[in-house]
Amino acid sequence: MPSDSWPALHGRPVLRRTVAVGLVLCVAVAAALMVRGVNALTLGRETPETDRDRAELLAGLHPSQHPGAGPYYVPVGAVYTRTADGVPVAYLHYRLGGGRNVGVGDFLRTYDLPAPGPSAPLPPDLAEALGGDEPAEAPELPEPRTDLPSSAPDAPPDPAPTAAVPAAAPGSASDTGPVVSPAPPGLQAEGAGPSECAGEGGEGSGDEETEPCGATETPAPATPEPEPVPAPTATPTPTPTPAPPDARPTTGRRIYVATVPGGLPGAADIYVRATG
Repeated sequence: MPSDSWPALHGRPVLRRTVAVGLVLCVAVAAALMVRGVNALTLGRETPETDRDRAELLAGLHPSQHPGAGPYYVPVGAVYTRTADGVPVAYLHYRLGGGRNVGVGDFLRTYDLPAPGPSAPLPPDLAEALGGDEPAEAPELPEPRTDLPSSAPDAPPDPAPTAAVPAAAPGSASDTGPVVSPAPPGLQAEGAGPSECAGEGGEGSGDEETEPCGATETPAPATPEPEPVPAPTATPTPTPTPAPPDARPTTGRRIYVATVPGGLPGAADIYVRATG
């Protein structure tokens, strides 16, 4: 008790309780500051990036690139280097023990990879970089091509052909009435007598209608036949040439799956080579 070491606190209970509460608060504040300092020193420091992290990031197999898809797999061998031209190259080796939860199927599901295809020889630099007992060939996972367009652009539709409508020739059947050309003044139509003129007291002065004197009827010219219009021809659209099925990109990621003979179901060695 504080009263035992401090004689001034004898017989003063209020002061004794105040000193005890103050000591407890000081200890609590000191402990909180210590915890905060430790957290600041540990959490404020970023974890240094290793060659394994760089290799996984280059190959697209880092846990940060597949959030929520765990459990993740840790490679037993990882090499990150650069070629003479400065291009980064990563080599990874995963060893799967097999079983119900650890196998090739779960590995492909975790990293969203397709099923293995036909066997292919492993690159020579992969075996040199990992330095293990890599097989000469193993089934390879197909990778989508990135150097070809996904689909050819759609060709614009051909415009609908429009038939040309020939213009009506002058003097055709669509014109109304015959064309009448007046005769020169003072001349009379050939064979017309005084009785043929209206209003001169001849026989034509009756009820019958007669043509005016000095006017002749000109025959309409023949209507020309319209020339035939050639039918429009459709322009052929070029079709893109499909890429051969065995074509592979020269750069990118190559993944090989070598099953372990005599092991559990799903046991395999997975080899990865990736370039930037």
